[in-house]
Amino acid sequence: MTSSILSLSVDQLKNVSLAGVVAPIVIGVVLMKFVAKAMIRTVIMIVALVLAIAVYTQRQEITDCYDRSREAGTIVAGELVCSFFGQDVTLTP
Repeated sequence: MTSSILSLSVDQLKNVSLAGVVAPIVIGVVLMKFVAKAMIRTVIMIVALVLAIAVYTQRQEITDCYDRSREAGTIVAGELVCSFFGQDVTLTP
């Protein structure tokens, strides 16, 4: 039996993950205003972009998990458990 901490709808999780895509980039741009050295600026932007890409791929994985389960008919009792960064998340379609 899987223990789930979080229960969201698929659309809610997509919206939360979309904020997770934008947030690292915005934080990186804000930090660049305060950092003088070009090398540190570059590292900040690379880290921000890597985080944004990671969250976006997880967002796509949630969509794929939902679509596969819906097509296979494996949604049990109106709930579906998918993984988001290694954590089980219960989705309500």
